[in-house]
Amino acid sequence: MTKPALELLWQQEFDDSGETGPNLSLWNFDLGDGTANGIPGWGNNELEYYVASAATIDENSNLVIRAERNHGAELPAYYGRNAEWTSGRIHTAGKVEFLFGRIEIRAKFAAGLGTWPALWMLGADIAEVGWPHCGEIDIAEGRGDQPAALYTTVHGPSYCGEHGKGKVTDIGLELAKDFYVYSIDWLPDSITWKLDGETVLELTPADVAGDWVFNKAHFLLANLAVGGNFTGPVSPDLQSAELSIDYIRHYSIDGVGSVEFLG
Repeated sequence: MTKPALELLWQQEFDDSGETGPNLSLWNFDLGDGTANGIPGWGNNELEYYVASAATIDENSNLVIRAERNHGAELPAYYGRNAEWTSGRIHTAGKVEFLFGRIEIRAKFAAGLGTWPALWMLGADIAEVGWPHCGEIDIAEGRGDQPAALYTTVHGPSYCGEHGKGKVTDIGLELAKDFYVYSIDWLPDSITWKLDGETVLELTPADVAGDWVFNKAHFLLANLAVGGNFTGPVSPDLQSAELSIDYIRHYSIDGVGSVEFLG
């Protein structure tokens, strides 16, 4: 089979800006516990309170999102007391949008019972149509109680939340032990997920129970959640965890794919 022609259209290597955190011309921070966004607990009863200081660039030029147990900072949470955890969530909404192509992210997931690292995308029209009608593409998610399980999922009308369409792949190795390349080949009417170049899932409109809402622009997100509906209880011994991202790259595939800079 002939390999597709790839053209690099956008990249974040986190090694050439001289910054100590994500480039703010490209990235935004989500802050707080979700209450200000109308979704306390970020819609999943999560425990973290997002702060900008949780996303930094380390000495190895990795973007690191660090979750830490909160030991006294006054961060009132929706559950009636100070937030138990701080962490980070960044996204490109309103600054960079993508339509089709390959999204490739080299990352090392967080370890620890109750952690929930996520690399994902949302439809750029979320403010107009809401979730899940905007579409959500989960490039890669993990959970601390299943250290070798890779979650790859889409959410849309009639197939969202616990009914999202996707697959759980046991890769036989702990995702927090090393860096892996998580990617999607995203084309009109198809999305193919790969781990280190090997296909783990392919979906088309025939595979979902409602409208296919992915043939439109999306933006990128990366975050490290703690606790909540998806990943469950947090180990009382866990004090911190890190999601590390080496790079993010976006390519066109045989000429299909575009990136738009808005900010």
